[in-house]
Amino acid sequence: MLDDRPIVLVAGSGRSSFERLAPVLDRQKLEVVQVTSAEDAASLAYSERVDLVILDAEPSEMSLQEIVAIVRAAASASNRASFLVLAPPGSADAALALVGRGVNRVMLAADPVELIAQQVAALLHVAPRTTIRFPTRLLVGVADGSEEALGAVVNISATGLLVESDADLAPGQHVVISIDVGADDEPIAVKAEVVRRADPVRDGVEGVGLRFLSFAGDGRARLEAILDRALGITGH
Repeated sequence: MLDDRPIVLVAGSGRSSFERLAPVLDRQKLEVVQVTSAEDAASLAYSERVDLVILDAEPSEMSLQEIVAIVRAAASASNRASFLVLAPPGSADAALALVGRGVNRVMLAADPVELIAQQVAALLHVAPRTTIRFPTRLLVGVADGSEEALGAVVNISATGLLVESDADLAPGQHVVISIDVGADDEPIAVKAEVVRRADPVRDGVEGVGLRFLSFAGDGRARLEAILDRALGITGH
């Protein structure tokens, strides 16, 4: 593993449902490992730790129950991983029978990709991210008051954001952020904590990752509404 991103193991990487899901997994900044068969997924998850197994291929040499048993075995490196089965239409019964017995969630392979992405995020306890680019001002506390730096949101979730900026910020530092969400709306003001410096190789930008601490006024509700629209979510 190259960094601390959650590791998602997907079996069935040649199927059309995975091809639809792959860009969403990439947007959520997950480390995705692809294998072809369910049996290969079970073998890899047994020997190397992953955080989520997405089974998008029906077993050909073993039963689904046997696949799940391998991943959940006491000696398995991934026995505490979450397990999501994407079942073809009309083939969900075997997976549904294992919910609560090794399988965490079952969805249809034809379900809307953003709905699947929400479930992936929930199983990983990761807030779904989107790649809206908002101009952003960062107010940084300094000895004689505050200092303003400019930046741009690279990706954003309900819990934090990655900002492209040349501001000299260190992990643990608190900042006040003003996110410009459009000419017809007031900026969203939020206090945040720097959690990491961006890695230009991994993130593609110079900047910082920030965790939200508190919002001014109705800022949180407004941000969540913006994220819902961007992620294609029309209801909860």
